[in-house]
Amino acid sequence: MSLSTQAPIDITMQIVVPNDSNPTGPPLLSAERRITPTWTISQLKSKLEPITGIPSSSQSLRTKSLDGTWIALTNDAALLSDPRFGLRKGSEIEVQDTRPPQLRQNLNFLAADLSSVEKYQMPETEYEKLEDSVLAWKRRQKLGRFDPHAKSQSQMVEERGQKDEKEMEARGIKQGLRCRVGRDDGRRGTVRFTGEIPGLGGQREEGCLWVGVELDEPVGRNDGSVQVELEEEGSKKVYETRRVFQCADKYGVFVRPEKVDVGDFPPLTDLLDEDMEEI
Repeated sequence: MSLSTQAPIDITMQIVVPNDSNPTGPPLLSAERRITPTWTISQLKSKLEPITGIPSSSQSLRTKSLDGTWIALTNDAALLSDPRFGLRKGSEIEVQDTRPPQLRQNLNFLAADLSSVEKYQMPETEYEKLEDSVLAWKRRQKLGRFDPHAKSQSQMVEERGQKDEKEMEARGIKQGLRCRVGRDDGRRGTVRFTGEIPGLGGQREEGCLWVGVELDEPVGRNDGSVQVELEEEGSKKVYETRRVFQCADKYGVFVRPEKVDVGDFPPLTDLLDEDMEEI
């Protein structure tokens, strides 16, 4: 008779750390983990320690049976596959912290509502002084704006504009021409604007050229107006609405030149009328 060398199949179970201070509220931790049935209770506790923050010596484990009663996972030397535990796929293992409350790690942030807490944002001038920040690391590695060979912002702005000008010329994009947006025949319209829109897309899009299209159907995003980014006031970005061309709401859209095809794209209503005449 040959011995099986097949590895034991892991089982997905739910690990829960209850909130003793608020039993009716959400748990401090609830996460799915894959458990190997050949582990001992002691091995499971050691693997749960980095997940729960509770030392293995301070963990008390229990699981719910099919009838809803609790079964204590006692005897650290016992295997998880012991039939008396009844562990199966989807079982819930509750990890109780036996330490005094004052010695426990505070995990309340996992369940707390922080929406009303005022958030601190470090001023940019203070952040730049830190030596253990990502910015400081980039400075030491000469990355991004600290790269002596990197292009200046003005150079990148000029290159973006030149690239888009070539794209528009190659595609023949001009105001008044019929077009299609994103190769979508359901988004046909007329070019109403071509050019730069300062502030649209912020610094990342500075220098880029845009194509404003008045669509035949209300499948757009605006009425020919856009939100543009102004100069920051301290650490807060300021925006304003800028009118570029006039059209009905949801009929306007602004896209990059590579998204626009100009040509003989009659309105969809005209196509429907032609089909009706043929019928």
